Amino acid sequence: MPPDIRQLVRRGTAAFEAGEYSEAEMLLLRVLDGNTGYANVYHMLGVIAGLRGARQRAADLFQRALTLNPRYREARLSLAVTLADMGAYDAAAAEMAVLEDRESADADHPKPAILGKLANAHADLARKYHALGMYAEAVGEYDKALGLCPTFPDIHNRRAASCRELGDYAGAKASLARALELNPRYVEAYVNLGQLHRCTGHVAEAMAAWRRALELNPEHPLARVCLAQISASGADGG
Repeated sequence: MPPDIRQLVRRGTAAFEAGEYSEAEMLLLRVLDGNTGYANVYHMLGVIAGLRGARQRAADLFQRALTLNPRYREARLSLAVTLADMGAYDAAAAEMAVLEDRESADADHPKPAILGKLANAHADLARKYHALGMYAEAVGEYDKALGLCPTFPDIHNRRAASCRELGDYAGAKASLARALELNPRYVEAYVNLGQLHRCTGHVAEAMAAWRRALELNPEHPLARVCLAQISASGADGG
């Protein structure tokens, strides 16, 4: 690499890491004017494009980085997340599968930070599936996330909501039990548990869960509304 290109890469990377994205973009584009063979430069430019909402350009830049270096973990993860944001869920899942295959084939165990990013990417896909009413697909993505990071209580909690929508009440109950085992003061899990009990006709148990949520957060709006509805309906058994 000629000295002037090396200097541009150093300056561009420093600006990128400092959050000075306009300066970084200008410098990194100058690098590409002189040499288009640097995967990390394409990745940084892709991140900048994504931050500006130019998702297709970001995806194209991440793809270019991967063409140059197919084992570039961060670029593939960035591509997967970007594709998910664009609604290209199958393509995003395919990229995640490639990444997971490469991680499992490595001699060393993946770093916890990488596992967390992978898990959160799966969970992000799952949330989108849930929003689209694709609850089975959502549960599948949550299971992948929990396979990587089984101690994330929020993922167990959200999995429970998808299971409930599927009518898999046993699965929902098991997920909530695990979430509360990991975090006994998890307000949202108690609220979710109350909703599950109401769905299965266990009104007293539902009220107990919502009351526990309000003990932990007296201003929680959904727990307050749910308790008020039960009381107004006279279904509290009292």
